[in-house]
Amino acid sequence: MTLLWVGSYTENMGGFSRGISAVRLGDKGLEFAGFGVATSSPSYVIHAPVPNVLYAVDEANGRVEAFRRKGKSSTLVSIGGQATSGTQPCHLAATDQWLYAANYGTGQVDVFPLDAEGGIGALHQSLLSSGSGPKPEQDGPHAHSTLAFGDTAITADLGTDRVNVYRWSGGQLGLESSVELPPGTGPRDFAVSPTAGKIFLLGELGGAVFALGGGRNLQVVQAGHSGAAPGDHAAGLVADATGRFLYTALRGSNRIVAIAAATLEPIADLPSGGDIPRGLCRVGNLLLVANQNSGTIAAFQLDPQSGVPLMVGTPMFIDSPTCLLPDFS
Repeated sequence: MTLLWVGSYTENMGGFSRGISAVRLGDKGLEFAGFGVATSSPSYVIHAPVPNVLYAVDEANGRVEAFRRKGKSSTLVSIGGQATSGTQPCHLAATDQWLYAANYGTGQVDVFPLDAEGGIGALHQSLLSSGSGPKPEQDGPHAHSTLAFGDTAITADLGTDRVNVYRWSGGQLGLESSVELPPGTGPRDFAVSPTAGKIFLLGELGGAVFALGGGRNLQVVQAGHSGAAPGDHAAGLVADATGRFLYTALRGSNRIVAIAAATLEPIADLPSGGDIPRGLCRVGNLLLVANQNSGTIAAFQLDPQSGVPLMVGTPMFIDSPTCLLPDFS
């Protein structure tokens, strides 16, 4: 059985949850496994580089928080946090030494040091951006996600249609290059192929999908489309275990879309099992989808040959889910 932590929206962001919950995926499907901790709008949750510690944003109050799991239970205990320099932190990424928080509201990415126990230190650096895009959602910088590895941090800025590449040098991150995306793309989420090492990028505004490559000089090497309908906002991007298929969700038409990684073109789509599909994760050959507004988590079996998803069982009800994090410990 696999435990999954569920990030959510609480009342201060229009949701109905009280914080982080846990669900269990077993032979009989999804079932509630317990309430983790009461905390404000933990809309995005990740694992720390040390065991049994989680990091969560507080999107409503502009904070990042750390929690330690009590043994093998579903209970989480706060071990402190820090204020972000901007508003609406919506995404986190961590390496052994650093925590990156993308502030959607004001556009900067904050960098915090991590101690040996997983605690979050005082703000070390803020990566600032500037510019705008042609769509109403692009009135200024809106950092949405970060991909961090080695000496590199790559940030997606929905507001400026850019992916920014930073390198560590002398204890600070410096901007090395920027990848310009077509106007109105709205860069949102990254996915890394587990086999080919390719970096894929999802555009929220219109549903474009890109493959990025070129080594240290990152660039767009391929472009495709998720099949988004007018008014759709794409959310979440995950790869299957083979790296042959990608999966995303379309809020608006409320669909899950399977995409061939080789061509970046959609090969199948079906209803998401609820309203406003937002967070996606993969456990083995299952794709799990958090439908925020309907309060449901739906499970889809992934065909290993065709990549086509098929809903299995009945969606589970849970308050305002936004993020799903598998815990294999």
